[in-house]
Amino acid sequence: MSALQEYNNLRSVATVADAASTGAARAAALLAIRERELGTPDSGYLARAREIVAANPRTQATLGALLDIAETLPVRGAVTQVSDDVALLRNQTALQNRELWTAQLRAHANEDALSAYIWLAFNCAYLPSAEHAVAQWLTFEPAWRETPLVALKAATCGSNTDSPSLERLLERDPRFVEVHYFLSFGLALTGRIDAAMDHLLKAYDWRREWPAVTSSLGADYMALEDFDRAIDFLDRTLALVPRYPDALLNKAKALTYAGRYADSLQIVDQLLAQNSLVGDARYWRAVNEEALSRDDEAWADIELANKQLFNAAVPKLAGIIAYHRKQLDVSQNRFELSRRRDKSDCETGFYLGIVLGEQRAWPRTAEVLIETVACFEKAEAKLNEEIANIRASTQPLDRQIRQIKKREAQIASNRRMIVTSWYNTAVSYFSLSKKEQAREFAERVITDDEFGERARQLLAQLR
Repeated sequence: MSALQEYNNLRSVATVADAASTGAARAAALLAIRERELGTPDSGYLARAREIVAANPRTQATLGALLDIAETLPVRGAVTQVSDDVALLRNQTALQNRELWTAQLRAHANEDALSAYIWLAFNCAYLPSAEHAVAQWLTFEPAWRETPLVALKAATCGSNTDSPSLERLLERDPRFVEVHYFLSFGLALTGRIDAAMDHLLKAYDWRREWPAVTSSLGADYMALEDFDRAIDFLDRTLALVPRYPDALLNKAKALTYAGRYADSLQIVDQLLAQNSLVGDARYWRAVNEEALSRDDEAWADIELANKQLFNAAVPKLAGIIAYHRKQLDVSQNRFELSRRRDKSDCETGFYLGIVLGEQRAWPRTAEVLIETVACFEKAEAKLNEEIANIRASTQPLDRQIRQIKKREAQIASNRRMIVTSWYNTAVSYFSLSKKEQAREFAERVITDDEFGERARQLLAQLR
């Protein structure tokens, strides 16, 4: 930015006007490219570069093609600030001209900073990751490959980040604060959320109007189950990019997890109004409607979600909604489908067992519920392991308490479902005249406040 200001100051000096205009256009184009790669709001630098070139026709020959290529470079971080049609056109233009532009860029890669940078940026954006050859590409620009700007581009080529190179670059020149954003990628992917957030918060302190960073922070706070902070950072993202689908969807999820179902529905409706992430939007609309006991509306939405999403969550929710609507056959069908897709979801097995019991399908009820109890016992061991890891971690105490409470509540809920499963298994075996098996499971719940009396009555009939 300082270079752009200096060049602009010299453009009125006749003896250096052409050179200053060329320098100003290059600096403006580099700023535009960096904004796209960082996912920051478009400040109009590329338009400014074109205005400079238009006012100085002698710069057209050297800069016109470079600006055309720069126009096609994508926004990194998925924070799109242009319509899908514009983004698609950029991509198509780049691919149609790839061979020609690649040859032109290679021939001039060593001539100036903009040419050197776009040579790398274009290859990183429009060659498949398997064909990335950064070390080879750098051989075409020996005068520039050691400069900090080109080194930064080389270390962040495509979807890959060279963390050691970035750390060295930041150590040598702390002005490259944006390096913190890129360093967060690998840490988040390996589950080191706190370390990733440390880098993101440093980047955020440097530049607050940075939707790629605020969106990432929102997602990270979601992962840490701090939904209020997640909503805060997602709101900051949406204040900059109001139609950003991922931020809208994450905000809807955070509001749902926080129990703010009506507020979540308003956000989901924004996604639907702009025709973004429609399958996910319909699913989360159904989640919130079910929580608000609006079962008919929830059913309509989950059926629409089912047309676009293929996972275990959609038929599971459909099974729950159908059960509320007393459609037992439909409910069973959906729970069976969900269980086939993900047998590790213990709740689905529990719900299926309850429905089978109401259908008096006694052999299948017992089979499913026995498997479900084993699933819950395995899940409890995992939850206890997570609690031990949280207690041994260096996370802030308030976060530890919040995460532990959530897992303890899940364990308590699972244990209630185990007790219910034992009682219903006893009833199933009793109905099948399998007295020994019925007695075994009834005796497990005779001291339970909810099922104890019924279990004792059942045992009395088995004498």
